[in-house]
Amino acid sequence: MRSWVNFVANNAFLFILITLVFVGAFAIFLRNLNVEAFPDPSPPVIEIVTLYPGRSAEEVERQITVPLEIALAGMRGLHRINSISLYGLSDIKCTFSYDIPYREARQEVINRLSVVSLPDGVSPQIIPNPIGEVMRYAVVGNRDLMELRTLQDWVISRYIKTAEGVEDVASYGGFIKAYVVEVRPENLIKYKISLSDVIQAISNSNINAGGRAIDFGSQYFLIRGVGLIKSIKDIEQIVVAYRNGVPVLIKDLGEVKLGNIPRTGIVGLNEKDDIVMGVVVLRRDAKSIPSIRSIQEKIKELNSYILPKDVKVVPFYERGKLIDTVIHKVSEIALVGIILVFVSVFLFLGDLRIALLVALAVPMSLVVALGVMAIKGESANFLSIAAIDFGIIADIPLLFIENYLRNTKQFGVKRGVVQSSQDVGKLLLFSIILIGISFIPVFLMEGAEKRIFAPMVKTYLYAITAVVILTFTFVVAFLVLAVKSAKEETPVVRITEHIYDKVLNGLLNLRLKHIILIISFLVLLSLLVIKSLGLEFIPKMDEGNIYMRIIFPYSISLSQTYENAKKVRDFLLKFPEIKTVEFQVGRPEDGTDPTGPFNSEYFIDLKPYSQWKRFKSKEELEEAIREGVKSMFPNADVNVSQYIQDNLEEVITGVKGENAVKIFGDDLYKLDAIANQVKERISKVNGVEDVGIFREIGQPNLVIEADREKLATYGLSVEQLMDTVSAALGGKEATQVIEGDKRFSLLVILPEELRQNVSKIKDIPILLPNGSYVKLSSVANIRFSTGASFIYRENYKRYIPIKFSVVSKDLAGTVRQAQESVKDVQLPEGYFMEWSGQFKSLVEGLRRFAFSGTLALLSLSVFLYIINRSVRNTLIAMSGILFALFGGSVSLLIAGSPMSFSAIVGFVSILGISVLNISLMLEAYKKHILDGLSPTESAKRSAKENFRAVLLSSFTASMGLLPTALAKGVGSQIQKPLAVVVVGGMLISGLLILLLVPPILRYAHVEER
Repeated sequence: MRSWVNFVANNAFLFILITLVFVGAFAIFLRNLNVEAFPDPSPPVIEIVTLYPGRSAEEVERQITVPLEIALAGMRGLHRINSISLYGLSDIKCTFSYDIPYREARQEVINRLSVVSLPDGVSPQIIPNPIGEVMRYAVVGNRDLMELRTLQDWVISRYIKTAEGVEDVASYGGFIKAYVVEVRPENLIKYKISLSDVIQAISNSNINAGGRAIDFGSQYFLIRGVGLIKSIKDIEQIVVAYRNGVPVLIKDLGEVKLGNIPRTGIVGLNEKDDIVMGVVVLRRDAKSIPSIRSIQEKIKELNSYILPKDVKVVPFYERGKLIDTVIHKVSEIALVGIILVFVSVFLFLGDLRIALLVALAVPMSLVVALGVMAIKGESANFLSIAAIDFGIIADIPLLFIENYLRNTKQFGVKRGVVQSSQDVGKLLLFSIILIGISFIPVFLMEGAEKRIFAPMVKTYLYAITAVVILTFTFVVAFLVLAVKSAKEETPVVRITEHIYDKVLNGLLNLRLKHIILIISFLVLLSLLVIKSLGLEFIPKMDEGNIYMRIIFPYSISLSQTYENAKKVRDFLLKFPEIKTVEFQVGRPEDGTDPTGPFNSEYFIDLKPYSQWKRFKSKEELEEAIREGVKSMFPNADVNVSQYIQDNLEEVITGVKGENAVKIFGDDLYKLDAIANQVKERISKVNGVEDVGIFREIGQPNLVIEADREKLATYGLSVEQLMDTVSAALGGKEATQVIEGDKRFSLLVILPEELRQNVSKIKDIPILLPNGSYVKLSSVANIRFSTGASFIYRENYKRYIPIKFSVVSKDLAGTVRQAQESVKDVQLPEGYFMEWSGQFKSLVEGLRRFAFSGTLALLSLSVFLYIINRSVRNTLIAMSGILFALFGGSVSLLIAGSPMSFSAIVGFVSILGISVLNISLMLEAYKKHILDGLSPTESAKRSAKENFRAVLLSSFTASMGLLPTALAKGVGSQIQKPLAVVVVGGMLISGLLILLLVPPILRYAHVEER
């Protein structure tokens, strides 16, 4: 190290240039750095959607969900399999362990799906993870909704899919174009034709054929048989049968018209009641910034010259805007943090050159760290940058600079810098090892907490590595060229040292019992404070929006839900704080959202908080919205969340809710009864909001049950009967009409007025083998009943979920109260209860932390013992843990923040520095003892010698994260507890070290071996 530093000192100007070029090169790589708004804590989740039109939830479970679950069982790394069976749709989510790559998990699912046996015509599809949603847009223009939806499905969606990183573009709203043949039952009777005959005739009349080729003279011609349907007239002319030598055409049986697939969902935006919407979803591994830029470019091209001039694609939600907000806020926080570090250094060292040097070293190390991430293809986010303590990074060059300033008085510039490298080299290695050991709990994190904090830790390690390299290159060169000698102590240092000298004399006169009493008081107070803080998993990240879900009674129609949603929309738009309201009812026709006509969702984009006047916080606005909606619809379940958070909660809990109680059992009616008891009890717990049951019973059914005895009498099979019922009432796709590269369904169905009347349904004609007819009621029992709306399953067993949110700051305490409230609920044999969501993640995370934290403490103890060769010395050094714990917990209490994994990472960040500061004082004390000084004098001198270093490191570390601790608004919540712990913890622990360690040293009689 001496020879290297000597070489740098002799070529100082050259190394300044090399460093600037080196950092500049990394700055160029920053152009390729991807920035996400927030870390994605979700595991690999593969979602499979299977449409089974017209089938009840029970039938979907029996025919689709269970066979798929059996086929998917036993995949490597499969952690959990959740499924929802509902009318006409099966939705299965396979959640894999965090260590399984997404692509590997997806391929494993594809392999299993290829061998599963399902009913004819049923094809399971893998759909994108909704967490990848980055944009929502409206298709607007002077066209009807069918034309706009056709453009969305066949032009816009396809074109945007060519953008970088896009996995899918989902369509919602409008009308899906279809050709419809409405058959009149009386005409079927007249011509003695069944619906199956009509469907078969249409299917046989829509084909092309090839006849190879033929030579005509010297030319070679291909033979093509063209018989595809091109128009409504072509459909009308299709021959179904012959009666008395006369062809019976489709037009003889009913009306052929241009219609639409039956709607299952409707979308509105602000004052517009009905729009066509597109949702852009990125691949799991896609980079947001380049992907969003590519999407924006595609939309620009669509609007410029691809779409008709009167049609435009208008985005109303873009995650890119959130990312821009995050980048702006991070830049602001970083700039203020660096300025505060600069001011701190100047206040304590009084040298503008040194303050400038440190202020340059910090951003340079950050540029290198982010450049390394860009080169490795890693993504940065708000947390990974804003939670980096510039003060802690600055401590490394400051350690060298302080040593250099002392040595220049004795050795001069070049020899002083070389001597400093020798003095500081081991100390730097010691400090880095201490920090590394402190971060063991973070390194060993698993699950969601690892996904959240791993990018921050990587950035931290890269930055520390970079600043160490810069210290022995750029800092050395700068000192040799620009800092020839140390300046006198600043007024701040002189005044504080004078005060400290008086206080120290008094502290060194304390009796041992007083010191023990003070330490015991700190331990007790720390435990009491921590116990009073409450526990939560991760603070909620403010996205600048609200996502609200309202579930109406299951018997409600889509049209009535739509009317209710418009009333809610009108209510929301009255709030001046709200910028945009998009509402959607039901579900998309492709089944990508497993819900029903009773469901309504509202994306509420908010204006900047600086423009708010009526409400002081987002929570107040949410409560006002919640109360208003509940007063409008008392029987509806309301859930308030955020856009990204809503999708994430569903991935973590398996249902749409922040937390959930899951009651497992086989009988849906028993599950429903138990769920009612649980809901009633947890609704009374303070801090619990948005309690709602995802009810499984309550779907009104019109049951058409085959009478097998009568069918046998008439010579009919159950299959023949059900085919007729399915086609007549639900419509059946006979074929597809191809228009260029577009394909539209051709449906055969009875007229709507016949499908909306039970008496007319009973009169549907059923063709018998002898050519005569009987009414449907003659061969089937027709009745109303109530059946299953949803059937939830997890790991192959049925359950019913009760979702709830915790609005108090103590997640763990609130959920424990909820658990206590349901203890008296009697569960039948074979039934059990499970709590999931953020609470479960918290419990699992704390269980892992108990191990990793213990390992870190043991490792730290062993390392300090190896260094000190003394149990007493080791315990003295480890008292820094107590001081940091006390300082951080008191800071959380003052800030009103609960204990969380964010706060735990904050404690991890300061433990090493706290122990390091005591170790420096301990080393100085041992040196003075060896020099023959008394314990009191040795303690006093070691304290005074390290006074400025401890104060400076504590103050700069606090100032480096002060902007993050004070930050408000979008994205600032998750790292705030971390920053609060560091800011308050470093100041308080630094003060306690200066006040308590000297008297402890005096009485400890440090051992030397």
